[in-house]
Amino acid sequence: MSNLKQAQEAQSSTPTPTLNELVGTNSGSSFSSVIDTETMPQRQYVVFRLVRKKQRRLWLDGICDNCYNPKTKETERTYLVRGAKSIWQSDLTDMIKDMDKPNSYISKNRIGLLFEDGICRIPITEKNQLEFARVNTNNVGKSRNGAGKYSFYEYDAQSEQALRLEKQMHRIKMITKANEMPEDKMKKVAIFMGISLVDELGYPKTPDGVRSELMIKADLQPDFFEKLVDSKEVEISWMVRKAIGDSTIDLTAQQGTALWAKGGGFIARIPSTKKPHEYLTELAMTNSDEGRQFLEQLKAIST
Repeated sequence: MSNLKQAQEAQSSTPTPTLNELVGTNSGSSFSSVIDTETMPQRQYVVFRLVRKKQRRLWLDGICDNCYNPKTKETERTYLVRGAKSIWQSDLTDMIKDMDKPNSYISKNRIGLLFEDGICRIPITEKNQLEFARVNTNNVGKSRNGAGKYSFYEYDAQSEQALRLEKQMHRIKMITKANEMPEDKMKKVAIFMGISLVDELGYPKTPDGVRSELMIKADLQPDFFEKLVDSKEVEISWMVRKAIGDSTIDLTAQQGTALWAKGGGFIARIPSTKKPHEYLTELAMTNSDEGRQFLEQLKAIST
């Protein structure tokens, strides 16, 4: 027993090794040096990405019109030619004048930008290629929402991370708004976003059930949800739906026509391509005499 006790005491008195001791200090540096950013390799390429990420391979021609030249402060054509001193037409006049001749220098040495898996990597030493990509009219810059086949932007890791954080924080903010929204307003926005107030079996959903679905919508469509939070259209759409649901607006007496119930008068003729509540909401949103009158009548029956 004494031997066991002595062994336990010896173990408890042994100091706990530090992280550097566990990792080892053969190189004479601490563990933090393993992630020292100063020792990381310098960037060798600049990356450009297509806006349409699913586009696998794309060749961008080495001629682009209407590029802004910061030196002349005017727009001009650019050429991407192997071995040329510049990309700007104003600097390449001698070379360009022979461009249409057989076996001209440009015809043999004109190059472009190749995107593979949506990415074009340009070595930082290729100054002309970098300038051509940056002034190219297909470069959408920070907007990153170009719809064209050739739309691209310069990728920056820090900007990407900052943008990702900004988008995520915006989504969280919209989810929070949906969670804290008053119940009456929450239901109006939910219905406008296509959320039903009854489940698949026809039973009414609880306010918490509707709210949870709206929070999901706010997460998936944060920008659209934000526009609806204080939207006049949401309020008018709710009044129209309620009037139709309460049969205050009659859609059955005459096909394709909206009437006030109990002989209250004509409202509008509904186009066959439109849903009645959508068309009547649009009508109430217009500044026409009919639209203003219809909106005043809606407000009167809703008070």
